[in-house]
Amino acid sequence: MTSNMTLNMITGMIKRLRYLSMELKKTAKLLPAMLAQIILLISVLAMVVFGSVKSMGWEALSVHAEIAVVVGEDSTLMTGMLLRYVENMESVSQFCDFRQTTEQEGFALLEKGEVTALVVLPEGLLEGIMNGTNPVVEIYFPKQAGLEALFFREMTEAGEGLLRVAQAQIYGAGDMARAFGLTEQLSQIEVEIDSYNLAFALDRLALYDSAKVSAFGSVNAVQFYLASGSIMFLLLAGMAMYPVVRREPPALCRQLERAGMGEIWQSFCQWLCGLLCISLFAGVLWAAVRLFVRFGPQETVEHLMTDSGYPLYMEAGLAAVILMTVTTLVYLIHSLAGSRTGGILLVFLLSVVMVYLSGGLVPAMFLPQPMRTLGAWLPSAWLIRAMCGLWAGRDAVVTGECVVVLCGYTVLCGGLVCALREGRARRRTG
Repeated sequence: MTSNMTLNMITGMIKRLRYLSMELKKTAKLLPAMLAQIILLISVLAMVVFGSVKSMGWEALSVHAEIAVVVGEDSTLMTGMLLRYVENMESVSQFCDFRQTTEQEGFALLEKGEVTALVVLPEGLLEGIMNGTNPVVEIYFPKQAGLEALFFREMTEAGEGLLRVAQAQIYGAGDMARAFGLTEQLSQIEVEIDSYNLAFALDRLALYDSAKVSAFGSVNAVQFYLASGSIMFLLLAGMAMYPVVRREPPALCRQLERAGMGEIWQSFCQWLCGLLCISLFAGVLWAAVRLFVRFGPQETVEHLMTDSGYPLYMEAGLAAVILMTVTTLVYLIHSLAGSRTGGILLVFLLSVVMVYLSGGLVPAMFLPQPMRTLGAWLPSAWLIRAMCGLWAGRDAVVTGECVVVLCGYTVLCGGLVCALREGRARRRTG
């Protein structure tokens, strides 16, 4: 009895291995056509990337404003000197160009949109500041204010705030000096206040602080879009997997079941063949990226680090988790579609939507909050994060949570595929 059970187990295992061998041979015959499709896909994506690289600038956003200034006819020489001094300040000259005009000409330029703002300096400006009358400086902005106008408005409002503080200090010191009989020391107090305010205003480090803010987290734009593009490519490459993972005809399925190869074993064999295909596609992608690194534009390549910095076993393990998750996800989509055309369309649609919601096309911070919340838990978000670890290395901060979540998605999608096929098998036999 024991020997018969052992013999049956061995016979069943041989049959399963033969079926696996048949699936592998079928996949090998389909590989040339699949590779042709993948090469075509890479060519299309390469053209898109080439166009993006050519149009991508690495310089910081430059904002430059053209300002028209109206100076009163009877203004003193000191007012002109004050204007030239402001023009030559480093913190101002980098963002603004001033040109003196008449009031009529200034309003005409403002209406045509040739200047960002119009500043009208009243007569006796400097004298009014010195004697405390504080004449009003009028600033006019166009109705349709652009980025330059908004930036200049912020600068003027900041300057107005500094001036208010300085005036309050002078007036407060004068009142205190007169209240306590210290009018003789008032001139020295005002000099110290002026020195403090000038030192504060002229020291750019006191007004400006540089902080690097990135919409892509700890990786740069090239690394992030390489990672998201790689995930998009692998998901879209799943469109070519349908001949490998499609369900066998009902008659053959019944024969396989009678031979002891149920739906779970059939699904595993097809999944394994699909994993080999996705791994081959990933190898083609890796070779294409290496060629780009070798022959691509230097200004782009220098922003890209393809050495992950992980030990080889960690790098291989992370890549295996990514490939298994992608394969299982694509297998589930094809199983839900049930046909070649439906599977291709569904894989394409869901891949684009998932990558978009995960911030792979537009950074997630620019998406509405409900979309960000949904996209943060899609498998594509965790796949992109893991792929950043392969391309950008330890800077991407890939944690064990990412690997655990991807393994969970793999098990979940695999379980859904088995349940779906088992349900269809019961309906067929029923």
